Amino acid sequence: MRSRGLAWRAFDLGFGGALALAGALLAWSGVESAIAWRDPQLGGPAPAGQAWRWHRALTPAYERWARERSADARAARLPIDDIAGTEWPLFGSVYYLRATENLDRAWQRAPDGPRPREYARGAIDACADLLADPVQAHWVMQHWGERDYLDREDVFYRMMLVDGLATQWRLLGASPHAELLRAQVDAFANELSASADGLLADYPSQTFPADVAAAWHAIRRADEVLGTDHRAAADVARRGFVDAMAPDGELPPYAWFGDPPRPTPVRGSANAWLLHHAPFLWPDLARTWSRANDRRYWVPSRWLGGYREYDARASDMDSGDIDSGPIVAGIGTAASAFGIGAARSVGDTGRARTLALQAVALSMPLPNGRLLLPRLASDATDAPLLGEAALLYNLTQPPAPGFDAATAPVEATPRGFWLVLALQMLGGLFLLRRGALRIARATRRRAPV
Repeated sequence: MRSRGLAWRAFDLGFGGALALAGALLAWSGVESAIAWRDPQLGGPAPAGQAWRWHRALTPAYERWARERSADARAARLPIDDIAGTEWPLFGSVYYLRATENLDRAWQRAPDGPRPREYARGAIDACADLLADPVQAHWVMQHWGERDYLDREDVFYRMMLVDGLATQWRLLGASPHAELLRAQVDAFANELSASADGLLADYPSQTFPADVAAAWHAIRRADEVLGTDHRAAADVARRGFVDAMAPDGELPPYAWFGDPPRPTPVRGSANAWLLHHAPFLWPDLARTWSRANDRRYWVPSRWLGGYREYDARASDMDSGDIDSGPIVAGIGTAASAFGIGAARSVGDTGRARTLALQAVALSMPLPNGRLLLPRLASDATDAPLLGEAALLYNLTQPPAPGFDAATAPVEATPRGFWLVLALQMLGGLFLLRRGALRIARATRRRAPV
């Protein structure tokens, strides 16, 4: 009897402790949601206030992961269609580098606390080394050939390579991969300029216009450190996004598939990614596209703000894929998450704030500065930090030159945010109380003799 009583006492202590811990973490996430609500920079133009703390927490983990990934030849064993295993590790590294640069530029304008490029130097180098590692390019070698993958189309991979190496140089003033960067910028720009319609493919018979815009933005960012000038070529590159190349009449398609290429419908996730780059390349087009995206894809709900993945008239508006993420009531996860950075890029602080409030509340920030749900939504094996890096990149994206954030209208706080905040605080306190009562009962209980 005594051993059974001790077992129940131990169970109550353990279960009570687990309840109390869960309650504390849930209540903490509510505190973080409240901090975000009070942050005047949550929608821009400066980085969100919490991004500084979260970036410092993510940095040592990202450096450790990037170095381990570089030392492992796993990437060479992954199948060609494993998108999460092949693309996401490199894309996450680009997001981390861009978030670091955004924060460092903001630090230069208002120095306070440790400088991002200093405490993140090891992670910056680790990310650049990972991007430049040919082993990590095994999947695109299978698509384009081991000899041609750096010289023939391959837009998505080469865009990441150029952007990541350029960001390392922009942050640290130099890059050990300078020759690779210079060769890629010149060859990539020339090949894009020489294309028949202004576009090149990510993969054979798969062309994504938004990735081409991202490639030109990466080239222009590299120009600033290389001393090259591809401004005129980038201006002409708009031809791949207008007139016959935008059969929708307003926005470029999500993709062109097949041979000969056929356009897909416009999609919200592609619009968001396009608007991360177009304001820095073609401000006039970006304004037109942003207005069309807001008119056709923004959901003006009192409960949940966000961007649709598909046009409201689309029959497949609830069918998600790896690019869209889950779709809830027509609202796309990727379209709305990357809509934060897109809205920030065009100075729309109102929509950026609405989307960021929801993202922060749902991300479940932890006391150690890590973000629980973005971590769980990432690929645990190959890209465990993608979600956190992507959110930090979006929360720190600055407006493009000429886009005045001060004139943007203020959106009302969605009721869904208040509901989540209430659940976090009240649910957290409830679990804390239940856990405390369990622990108290266990400590008062006497084991039977």
